[in-house]
Amino acid sequence: MISFSKIHGLGNDFIVVNELLEELVPESLKKEFAVKHCARHTEVGADGVLFLQESAEADFKMRIFNSDGSEAETCVNGLRCAAFQKAMLDKKSEANYSIESVQGIVNASVSVSSSSSGKLAEVEIEFLGTTKYVERNSVEIGGCEYEYHFVDVGNPHAVVFIESSVSEFPVEDVGHKFEFHERFSPARTNTEFVNLVSQDQVKMRVHERGACETMACGSGSIAIVIAGAENNLLKKETWVKVEQPGGVLEINYGKKLLLRGAAEKVFEGVIE
Repeated sequence: MISFSKIHGLGNDFIVVNELLEELVPESLKKEFAVKHCARHTEVGADGVLFLQESAEADFKMRIFNSDGSEAETCVNGLRCAAFQKAMLDKKSEANYSIESVQGIVNASVSVSSSSSGKLAEVEIEFLGTTKYVERNSVEIGGCEYEYHFVDVGNPHAVVFIESSVSEFPVEDVGHKFEFHERFSPARTNTEFVNLVSQDQVKMRVHERGACETMACGSGSIAIVIAGAENNLLKKETWVKVEQPGGVLEINYGKKLLLRGAAEKVFEGVIE
């Protein structure tokens, strides 16, 4: 019997398993566990599984397995959900945590809303890991030339600013071809399609590596702001709103890299 929480950050949803006291899913079965239980129509359904584990370097460690069973280096929405879960386990309405991931350590600040029965929190992440603007390049996809900005935030992102409405853009089709293009082999890539609204606001949709299109992406939002700021499209040292299907994340990129947004607990359950 494995207890879990279902938590989402702007619709980017996760099965969260507490392994702080003991391993509940054997290492050899974690991939299979994610594939099975993330299935939308036959199981719990999620974009991925988060495992909270002990850490010698931070308050706790988060590992994330995508719905296809692949283990991701990091996931910022996942980090926010993991921080919220830890605060609920600790029965704290205000908490600060350091979190270890495969990509590195981040700091998280959690504030649980008193008006939502403890099911909603505002979580701010101070991102301490890799933030590297790699290159501006182009690639041919389906007979069309797409300019992209490649950004490494511990996981790979191809940021594509487009003129046409992102609401109507074929994200799933083009994003899938980006992910598996030989240019990004063998690691593959996440791809963000972005409309620039102003220097402190964008609209985006995302195709996530290993999970297809998702409602929101924290690391993708960071990648967008880095790409925009490094090309004088977006402001540094100010909060930039990143609108996505699940809601709005805010990113502040400058001397520090900060992200803030909501996380919400949907339900608890037990997997036999």
